[in-house]
Amino acid sequence: MRLILTLFFIASLCSVSAQKSYYIGQRTEGGVIFHLFQDSLGKQHGLVVSLNNLTREAEWGDKEKDIESCESSWDGRANTTAIMFTTRDTTKAAGLCDSYVSEGFDDWYLPAIYELQAMNTNLFTVERALSEIPKADPVEMNLYWSSTESNIASAWFFSFYDSKPTNYYDKTSKTLVRAVRSF
Repeated sequence: MRLILTLFFIASLCSVSAQKSYYIGQRTEGGVIFHLFQDSLGKQHGLVVSLNNLTREAEWGDKEKDIESCESSWDGRANTTAIMFTTRDTTKAAGLCDSYVSEGFDDWYLPAIYELQAMNTNLFTVERALSEIPKADPVEMNLYWSSTESNIASAWFFSFYDSKPTNYYDKTSKTLVRAVRSF
């Protein structure tokens, strides 16, 4: 029994050491990593920003349509799924992200408001990494849509100009869109 436990322990250590190690600012997974965390088993996960803005001027959606299950401040994937289930509109912010493909990855989404805030926290490192990648766009000191709905008429966006979330524009306002994905 002791031998079996010892072998199990050694196998566990080997699998942990065989895991790929990531860092913020690393170009991988189709973009640049801007946030990292570990799950309860010690596995590393992260959030990746696309190398380019998808558009400079996109609407969030119809200001008279309330999207059910689209209020998460941290889960942009769930919000984007809810938006696409309801609207199926690929010309608006969430649809542009949902249909985006980069470096073989097709699971991009419109980030939730706290995901954009996490990007802002590590903006220096992300901007430095993006500046070293040919044809990559910087994260502009401007407004970017989030997937987090505020109410029937408006959704949250993040201002990289003054580093804060806000919701004073309605859903038909046009602003920047940048996709993210998680791993």
